[in-house]
Amino acid sequence: MLDIKPYKVQAVAQLLGTSTVNVRRMLDESGIDVARQEHGPKTRIFTAENIFDLARHQATRKTKHRRGDRRQVVATVYAPKRAVGKTTLTGNFASCFGLRGMRTLSIDLDLQADLTLSFGYNADLTPEEAVETGIPRSRLVESHFGNLMPNGPMGRRTLPEVAKKPYGENGPHLVPADVTLDRLDAMLSYEDLDQKNASRDRMLAQLLQDGRAKKDPNFDTSEYDIVLFDAPSSTTRITRCALLASDFVICPVSMEHNSSKGLSYLSSVLAQMHDQFGRSPELIIVANFFDSASIHVMTQLSTVMQTYKQSLLQCWIRRSGDFPKAIDHVSDSPLVLSKPSCSATSDLMDCAHALLARMGMMNA
Repeated sequence: MLDIKPYKVQAVAQLLGTSTVNVRRMLDESGIDVARQEHGPKTRIFTAENIFDLARHQATRKTKHRRGDRRQVVATVYAPKRAVGKTTLTGNFASCFGLRGMRTLSIDLDLQADLTLSFGYNADLTPEEAVETGIPRSRLVESHFGNLMPNGPMGRRTLPEVAKKPYGENGPHLVPADVTLDRLDAMLSYEDLDQKNASRDRMLAQLLQDGRAKKDPNFDTSEYDIVLFDAPSSTTRITRCALLASDFVICPVSMEHNSSKGLSYLSSVLAQMHDQFGRSPELIIVANFFDSASIHVMTQLSTVMQTYKQSLLQCWIRRSGDFPKAIDHVSDSPLVLSKPSCSATSDLMDCAHALLARMGMMNA
């Protein structure tokens, strides 16, 4: 488990979108063991794992559906331009979905491994370097999504062997990345003489379909409600495959910069994909770095709304002083967990709630 400052009941209630009275009631019902302070008042101090366990208990109590009847959504977080907060939003949305009781699997497809780092795992360290620096081996990255692909370039492993669980069983799970992930892109890009390119593009879609149906014991994803890809900004073969495998593409745009060209490019990619394969993911645009006092930002918002009104999520994430470290330097934990009471967390939670509604998961 990753080390995050313990939470008091007020912060837990805020993260779970309920009252402190309900938190205490859920504790009594669930039997989840929460430690108390050793000194002073015997106040309960919650770990992140405790909170995700409570979220899962709350979600399970509310639904009468059996697991096999529940819908699974696959989404890719992708932006043609860098520096729009893509990876920061991916990690925070995955955490927010977990805080609503959704079993979420995040898959880092970017060899830069920023999402992996944002969950506290160091993709650059070797086992020898970890020993020298005193970093637990569990924080290392020794396999990635390429190890889950049939006939992959590095030998196949099972999902439980590859997936990291930074906040316990009920928190978001992570398939990490490292620089060797480029071998998977090379494999997907290689043109076999006896195999058409289109079948390569469908490999991820087929893998997810088999995993959801429990047909592939190495990649059984049937227990997950949401599979969330963090795709690189460059249009690699991995990105194309992830988009084709997805029901939705979540595209963050910076309201501080012109975004029309990037959105136009993405729209053309999706249209081309639909023409070629008969399907493409539904576009959801998330406005980031919003500032209502900026004329330029408001002009950008108006421009995006005129062309992409149906795709634009009707809530935005404001520019906040709480964000720079997470966005510019990649924090080792999602902002919603490290600063649960800040205004940026409130925006992230609101947007995550709107995303779940848009993806049809509110009643799941």
